[in-house]
Order: sequence, then C-alpha cells, then structure tokens
Amino acid sequence: MRDEIKPEEILDILKNKISGFEPKTKEAEIGRVIQAGDGIAQAWGLDSIMAGELVEIEADNSKIINGMVMNLEEETVGIILFSDYELVKEGCLVRRTNKVAQVPVGEALLGRVVNPLGQPIDGHGAIASCEHRRVETKGPGIIERQNVGEPLQTGIKAIDAMIPIGRGQRELIIGDRRTGKTTIAIDTIINQKKTQEQDPIYCFYVAIGQKRSSAVQLVETLKKQGVMSYTTVVAATASEPAALQYLAPYAATAMAEYFRDNGKHALVIFDDLTKHSQAYRELSLLMRRSPGREAYPGDVFYLHSRLLERAAKMSKEQGGGSLTALPIVETQDGDVSAYIPTNVISITDGQIFLESDLFNSGLRPAINVGISVSRVGGDAQIKAMKQTASSLRIELAQFRELAAFMQFSSDLDQATKKQLDRGERLTEILKQHQYAPIDVFKQIIILFAGISGRLDKYPTSKLLVYEKELFEFLDRESQGFMNKFKATKSITDEIKGELTIILDSFEESFHPDTLQEGADSGFSAKMALAYSQRSSHIHKDMFKLVEKITVHELKSPGFEKEVEEIISGNDMYERDRLDILIAESTIIDYEESDQMTDLFKKASQIMEKGQSDLTAESIYKNLIKREESSSTALSPFFAIPHFVEEGKDKFQLVIVRSRKGIYFTEQAQKVHAIFFLSGTLDQRHFHLVVLSSLAKIVQQPTFVDDWLKAKDTNGLKRILGSIKKQVS
Repeated sequence: MRDEIKPEEILDILKNKISGFEPKTKEAEIGRVIQAGDGIAQAWGLDSIMAGELVEIEADNSKIINGMVMNLEEETVGIILFSDYELVKEGCLVRRTNKVAQVPVGEALLGRVVNPLGQPIDGHGAIASCEHRRVETKGPGIIERQNVGEPLQTGIKAIDAMIPIGRGQRELIIGDRRTGKTTIAIDTIINQKKTQEQDPIYCFYVAIGQKRSSAVQLVETLKKQGVMSYTTVVAATASEPAALQYLAPYAATAMAEYFRDNGKHALVIFDDLTKHSQAYRELSLLMRRSPGREAYPGDVFYLHSRLLERAAKMSKEQGGGSLTALPIVETQDGDVSAYIPTNVISITDGQIFLESDLFNSGLRPAINVGISVSRVGGDAQIKAMKQTASSLRIELAQFRELAAFMQFSSDLDQATKKQLDRGERLTEILKQHQYAPIDVFKQIIILFAGISGRLDKYPTSKLLVYEKELFEFLDRESQGFMNKFKATKSITDEIKGELTIILDSFEESFHPDTLQEGADSGFSAKMALAYSQRSSHIHKDMFKLVEKITVHELKSPGFEKEVEEIISGNDMYERDRLDILIAESTIIDYEESDQMTDLFKKASQIMEKGQSDLTAESIYKNLIKREESSSTALSPFFAIPHFVEEGKDKFQLVIVRSRKGIYFTEQAQKVHAIFFLSGTLDQRHFHLVVLSSLAKIVQQPTFVDDWLKAKDTNGLKRILGSIKKQVS
C-alpha cells in the first residue's frame, strides 16, 4: 500500500466523474447581473446564450424587465434593456428565453401605432397576430432579386419628374432640420391612397428619437388624411431607452418584409437614421466598444447596410413583391460630407437633398436638383413622364447657373431673357403645398404645359392658380381623356393632339388678369425668414393674416419694419382705436345655415348699414372674391373674411358666432368664430393692427371654450375685451 497519493491521479478520477455527469432537470440557463446602469447590464453565468437573444431579468419587486443580448464576451454578456432599466440592480436573476428578438407581423398591424417590440401603444387593444418574424434577418441575395423597374409615385412633381423612386429602391432624403424631409415622406404615404384598390402599397413609418408630441401630431395628420388604414407607425421617441430606438428600424423592416415575401408591396420610412446612429453610439460606448471617428464604433456602417440591404424588388419566382426604403438623415449646415451622411449615401440608390436656403426663399419642396439623384432613373418612371420631363433637370440646371451669373450683368439679350423667364416658370410650377400630392398624369400635363412654353405668356405669380384651375377643368370637362391617357401611359401623337386641344380650350376660359392678387411669395418668404427663429405661434398666424392683404400693401416700402412695430404692440393710439372698434362692432349669433355664402349675404346686409357708398351686393362680391383668392379660414375654428377698398374712409368690424359651425373648406368645415373686417388702403396700418390683435386673441387657450359657452353677444364682447387686456 502506497503512503502517498499523486495529485495527477485525483485529477484523472474527478475528470472521469464529471465527464459522465448529466443534470436530471432541463432548467433554463440562469445568470446574475454583475453590473447595471444607463440602460445596459452585464451578466455572468449565461455561457450558451445567443447573440440577439431575448432575456428576462427579475427585478427586486418581482417585476420582469426585458432585454436583448448585444455583446458576447469571454465570461460575461452585455444586455441592452428595453424598459424600467433603473429597477435592474446587481445580483438580479437573468433568465434565457431561447428566442431571438422577434415582432408580430401581418395585416393586423395596419392602422396601429406600436413600439419596436410590436406592442400596441395607441390604446386600441391587443394585436391579433399569430405570426412572428425575427427582427434581424439577412437581405435577399442577388438571384432572388430583379431590377427595379416599377415606379413608386410620391405625388411630388419635382421628385416624380426628376428623381424618380422605384419599388424596391433605397432613396435617401437628406437635409438640415426643418427643411421638409418628413413632409416628403408623409406626402408619399398619402399618395399611396390612390393605389389601395388595385395595387396596394403598405406603409410603415418609423419615428426614432422624436418628441412624443411630434409623433402624436404625425399620427393625427395621417388619420386626418385617411391613410392609417394601410399604415403602421413604429414609434421609439426621445423619452424611450436607446435600446428601443436602436431596435425600431429593424422591427419595422421585419413587419414590412411580411408583405414583400407574400408578393405584395411595402414602403418603410426611417425618420431618422441620424438619431438611430446616435442611439447605437450610446449603447456601444456604454458596452465599452472602441470608439472611432466622431465616437461611433467601427461597425456603424454595417449597422445601416444590413438594414437597407433588406429593401428589394423580388424576382417573379419569389412572388414579385417589393420593399422600398426611404431613410432620412439630418445634416448640420448642409454638410453632406459628414460621417453618417456619407455612410448612408454610399449604401442607398440615390438621394433627395433639401436645402435650407431654398426652403427659406419659398421654394417648397426645397429640393436641390443639382446634387439630388436617383440611380434607378427613367426605369422608375412611366413612359409619358420620361417623354415629358427628360429635359427638365437640364433646363433647371442651366437656368440656375445662368441666373447666378447674370446677377453681375444688367444687359440681357433676348435669348438669355427668354431662358431665364422659362426657368422661373418651371421653378414656380414645381412648387407644391404640404400634404397635397398630385396624380402623376396631372403632373405630366402641367409639366408639358411648362416645358412646351405655354406658360411663358402668363405672369409667374399666376402659375399656381393656372395649375389649380387646370386640374379642376380636367376633373370637370376631360374625364374621358384622362381615362384614355391613364390606359395608354404614353404621349402618342393622338394623345398629344387631344391634350393640345384641351389646353387651348382651358386657356380660353382662363383670365389671370381678373384674379385677385395674393401676397407676393418672395417678399412674404423673406419676412417669414426674418422671424423664423421666434418661437411664438402668434407670429406665424400674423403672417397667415398678412398674406390675405393685397399685393400692393406687401410691396410698400418699410412694410417689414411696420409689421415689427405692430407685433410689438407699442402703438398706444392704434390700441385705443381698436378698443373703440371692438366696442362699436356688431356681434351676432348665427344659426340659420352652415353655408358660407348664406353667412356672407347676412354679414353684407349688416355691413351695408355702416357704409354710405357700398351696397350689400358689392360687399358680398368683395367677400366672395377674396375667398376665391385664398380661404380666410385660418384654423378649423377661426376665420377673418375681409376686403380692402380704395379711397373709402369707413372702417368696421362685424363678429359672428356660429355654434353649429360654418363650412369654409375641407380643412375648416366648422368655423365658429368669424370676424368680418372692411378697411381702406389709406388706413392700412390700422388694418394690420386689427389683424395682429385678432391673431393674439384667438391664440389664447381659453378663447375656444369661452367663445362657445358665452350666454349672449354681450358675453362675447366681454370675452374679447378681457382677452385683449391680457395680451396687450
């Protein structure tokens, strides 16, 4: 018998015993949090866990906190937390779920607002979806794809004509803050309403790092436009953890891929990837990943490339579905050469660049066509648009270059002047109102009129009126031609001949000289720019009011300074005069009709009594003429119909309350407070004082409720007087 036992022998015995050991129970692997804070946790004991796997962390109060594995290290794993991360402390239990991050998919998500985990946050109950998809998947391979050749119409003339987007394309929208990037995305969603019956496109909007109020406002806009039925909003606002902001675009893409892989079409909008990058940088730095340029980790390019590669037009063998991606990137001072913009530009198939200077000058959408490009090009256009707009980009580029050069020269030959005039008109007809996408065939017709020189004979300020009335004429008089044009989708000799006859017929009835002038767009835009840094809503409404006054007033010398003085409210004499005007005004409750014309006739009869040289009929015509120029309903609650007479010295105010509401426009169907104002050119200053004061009064939070609840007209007059004292 040996007196000593060698350690090697003991080690061999233990190894043999351990090698044959199998646990009797199949418990899930459990670990412990060893470090937590700032939305991340480090856990020990999860040796077999997968990257991207969901975990459950049991907090002190037995509340379960969800997270996802982001880092796999030698002895620990890094976990990003989705909610209530302040409850996670050292020592908390961490359980595996054996599930990689996934979200519900399917048509049940349409019309809903969800978070990046697919959980509803709109208060409309649970989502009945039985299918789930992984948040992170590989994009389709080359064999599974086909070339992008089917247009995705945005309804925006400048884009559909010069920077076309195809189904399956990745087109970047890039520009500084407040240049209209989100508006382009929303207009694109609204324009898909036309396709829903025959060839639907299902839309997904991802709000990343926005204010919660902005996200709510956007959802309300989509509801108001009637497009939520085919839209899903995935919201990870600024108040959410960085982990959810990081996950949001991948979750929305997984939801959109359901439609792509079932032979349907989807559109996903990432608003915006700059904030997404910042959220990822925050997580990476907390995970102690090595920072690189601008403190971003080295894989920030891969972050977006693996996301955007999932956008594709699938081959016929794969069902022919498509997923189109419109990523949005915010720049600072127009710097497109910054790190994140250059990364995303190199991944996408083109970019739409929005410029602050163009936006502030009144050109909206503010697209710089010089550096905006679509690498799909004409393949994403119908034939008729290619035939019409092929020369548009070149003509605009030549115009802008020539205009920049000619500012140093006073002598212009006839050919140069003609080219400049044509460029101004083409630029004007590319302007477009917010949330008003235009059918592509109507776009083609107005562009045809501009490029062919038909608009050269009209003043530039009348071209948007020309467009509006032309579209109304087409809807009213040319339905047969429009149906034929849509079926043909190209400008044949026959179509061109019929279109020429229609334009000739329309122009016979179009008389721009008889139209009432609106505000000069260039001048008012410069004024708006001067006040753009101010936060008060009163100034914005002031400009809306000012833009209703005649062009002669806006062009007067010193007008901008005058408006400044009026807004500051330092003119005591005019304020006293306004008190007298309100005290002497006629106030009525009107419930006879909800039609604007009936109300105008009633108001004209009242205003006639205060005028020695104007009849009720002429007052009514003045009011209607002003309304035809542009609606005076400045909100769904408040309107100020007014007119200016030359050489008349009477000034009066008639105020109407309608509990039933008066229909002005689609945007203002129930206006309850209507202020009828008549003034004179020689009293313009006081006219503006009244407009400014009314704008301040109706902005007060108590105005709406007090106005509707007042017992009688004396009560209404007291409300106006008391609010005016508050804002003076």
